[in-house]
Amino acid sequence: MEKQLHWIKEAFSRDVVIMAGEQVIGGMHRDLLAWDVDAYLNDVAILFDVKGFLVHSVNVHDKKDNNRIIGQIDFDWLHSATLTLTTGETYVWKRDNFLMWDWSILEADQEGAGEEIIHYDRTQTLIADEGHIALLKESPYMEILILTGLFVRNYFLRKRKLAAVH
Repeated sequence: MEKQLHWIKEAFSRDVVIMAGEQVIGGMHRDLLAWDVDAYLNDVAILFDVKGFLVHSVNVHDKKDNNRIIGQIDFDWLHSATLTLTTGETYVWKRDNFLMWDWSILEADQEGAGEEIIHYDRTQTLIADEGHIALLKESPYMEILILTGLFVRNYFLRKRKLAAVH
């Protein structure tokens, strides 16, 4: 896998495209009135299955293994999230600034968040929302982590937009 990827979300689209150079290698799709998101990257296909009404948690399903649950995302009040895989590994999604121009996936250590594995940035917002994904450390779960980082960011942005409307 390349050390840097590119992501694009066109204006008014519910889809995210992930690219390595000029080649599309992944994507995410959300239906119009749904919270759930279908995602794929390389040979990994997962479903982010959002549960709950006011307070959400998300089951992560492996679509290539009979929709087996492979992890869960829990959100906290400080706009961060924790991904716990069924294998026992835990990762933390952390935004680096309020506007979410930069955010990261970190390995969880005893105190909570540890070493940064993936760093995301948003570089453009006019016609499309897009940016880079820097892969900083190897992980056997890299595809799941990359997709989780984009899912959580879009989840928080959607919640913010819905709160502004109400």
